[in-house]
Amino acid sequence: MLAAERKWSRAGLTVALACLLGGCGSGGSAATGDASPPGSADVAAGGEAGDAAGSTVSDASGGGGSEGGADAGPVDGAGAPVDAGATTSDGGLRCKRGIATNTAPSAAFAPTASLPGVSWWYNWSNAGLSGTTGIEFVPMIWGSGSLGAAIPAGARYLLGFNEPNFKAQADLTSQQAATDWPMLEAKAPRTPLVSPAVNFCGSSSNASGCTDPTVTDPYTYLKDFFADCSGCRVDYVAVHWYNCDLPSLKAYLEGNVDAGGTLQGFTQFGKPIWLTEFCCDNTHPVAEQMAYMQAAVPYLENNPNVLRYSWFSASAIPNALLMNSDGSLTSLGQTYAGLAETCSAGP
Repeated sequence: MLAAERKWSRAGLTVALACLLGGCGSGGSAATGDASPPGSADVAAGGEAGDAAGSTVSDASGGGGSEGGADAGPVDGAGAPVDAGATTSDGGLRCKRGIATNTAPSAAFAPTASLPGVSWWYNWSNAGLSGTTGIEFVPMIWGSGSLGAAIPAGARYLLGFNEPNFKAQADLTSQQAATDWPMLEAKAPRTPLVSPAVNFCGSSSNASGCTDPTVTDPYTYLKDFFADCSGCRVDYVAVHWYNCDLPSLKAYLEGNVDAGGTLQGFTQFGKPIWLTEFCCDNTHPVAEQMAYMQAAVPYLENNPNVLRYSWFSASAIPNALLMNSDGSLTSLGQTYAGLAETCSAGP
């Protein structure tokens, strides 16, 4: 098996209130007329409920636990500093599969010679937790209130703002995000930067959840951000999506305008894509989550435009959880860790 490449062949806004209560993510059915496109913001209430001040929100907020930039810097449960940029076990390979979760992945997710597992994770914060040896933690600067947060030593990437086009999330106009972005560049001068993570925040008939009511789609937001941030260093584009079928995921990432659709696609930005949140929304049972996962993961693994992806695993969508409270894997987790993976040489 070559080190350069290893393959395993084993095994409208539908819940708008949830987003307003602290969620992100997406909705259910395909868009018609003035409705929001599928996968728009609505489901992950509480799963990423960080606030604009960069403080940590607990499980009591009603979702998947803490999320947001912890300005005090990385600490574990005992208050000791944590080097969250843990050495990975990928042998220097670049692997795509990760988890978006408030709870550090257990050892059951660690890659082995017989199990692809997951290679990285993040928790919408600058600070990781201990006990994640072999699985890389990727820090995030959640919003403007987290700009002073410390980045763990050894971090290989830095994620930018979390859904800044949402009032209930980082709540930054494209111009505000562009104004703040140089602080990320200064914080991580030699670390690749991942763009603000975006999704549909609303529609022309209901833009109440959007930071800028004139910009409801993620494509326009990013185009405005790049125009306002001319000369800024942005290495990758981050996106979220919560629809439950492969065709809409493919159209969302690659665009379907040529086929008569309205999704412009993120390949237009000419940068590798990080799909940092995806799963079905919270109206779908485990069986449908499983079917979607089994269809989406091979597509993402073999899409050269996708550098990394992470399944959303937080209590806001209980039917999508990958890990039980004792660290064992759910049926979805077992499937996710065992699906065939393709890794390549690279940073």
